Amino acid sequence: MLAASKPLTLWAPSSALLQDRDCRITPADFVEHVEKGHIRIVARRKWLIDREARDTHPWAGARWDASVDGAIRSIMEDDLSIRDRSLRRVVAAEEEQGWEFAEAAVEEDREGTAEWERLLASGEAEQVIPPGTLETARRFGGDDPRRQVIAVLRDAYNHGHAVRESDAEIPFLMRRTDRAFITRIAAMSCPPPVPHLNASARTDGETPAPVNLAEVTGQLLDVLRSIETNRTDIGKFVGTPEHSALVAWMAAVCERVKSQGVAAANMDVAGELAGQLAQAGFPGLALSELGRHWTTGEATSVAVASLDLWLTLSPFTTGSPGINDLLGLLTSAFPVGHGLCKRMGLVPGLFDGPQWPFLYAGKKATRRTVPALLIELQEPPQ
Repeated sequence: MLAASKPLTLWAPSSALLQDRDCRITPADFVEHVEKGHIRIVARRKWLIDREARDTHPWAGARWDASVDGAIRSIMEDDLSIRDRSLRRVVAAEEEQGWEFAEAAVEEDREGTAEWERLLASGEAEQVIPPGTLETARRFGGDDPRRQVIAVLRDAYNHGHAVRESDAEIPFLMRRTDRAFITRIAAMSCPPPVPHLNASARTDGETPAPVNLAEVTGQLLDVLRSIETNRTDIGKFVGTPEHSALVAWMAAVCERVKSQGVAAANMDVAGELAGQLAQAGFPGLALSELGRHWTTGEATSVAVASLDLWLTLSPFTTGSPGINDLLGLLTSAFPVGHGLCKRMGLVPGLFDGPQWPFLYAGKKATRRTVPALLIELQEPPQ
């Protein structure tokens, strides 16, 4: 998510989860990304400053980590002097109003409330309602179906309001239950303010925009996972021109989804990227072309350049350097040598397709790595 965002906006992140051994960003790296503005945090003020409330929260992931949460609180305080709220790295959001909305919603939409009650009593609830929301609803509501619905709608309102507070443009809905939840909420006669669920963003019977975008962003995460290697270093990637190129590439894809709707949301993101890579290439002559019939002009040009190369190379031919050492010296020191080596395919020309997939993977775009990356993009996500 960090690689695909600029910045990545997180709502009330859990510092406890950063300690998980499977987390690939260390707590120290996380704080550094916030300091540099690569990660932006939005949360209720109580979450940002109240250590006691965090440590007594029913969810274990809420526990306060002084090295992380203390640093985040300091950044929030430093940024209070910034008048433009969108430029702050850590933002304290307004207090929640979900309970008031939920109470009003169940009174106004009796039919919808009854449908939610049936859903909560069925085995389908786990597939439609996010786990945390479902657990809260059952803990709060107990045996009272109406109170369970109130808890669900309260979470729906607060989640939608949180995204609005974050100023985020494209959502990452990591679980299918999150996507199903937004779709179900959008069908309500008085839906809570989930972003983009307005008349201009959808029509009756149309999938809400956040779900369309989430399908695409989910595919992008699969693509990034498929091309990762043990040389992938997010710290070296974020903030580079290639990082900006990835964000711009994804933004263009999402704009298509916003303008074209469901049809565009059904695109194959891996296929889109593979198509662009396959159409690109390395300007110049490849080794595979050396056996073809050359024109007189081409043969003369290469023969003259070969003579120049041989004259340059000859002082070293009786010494110990290997051919790679010599080619490295020639390409760095002699324009003629570089031009010929590049033309003969020994020094590849610059790849004229998207560069960001290779930097993300910790590679360079070469005639060998491009076909390998295309194969990886064709494999189903793990």
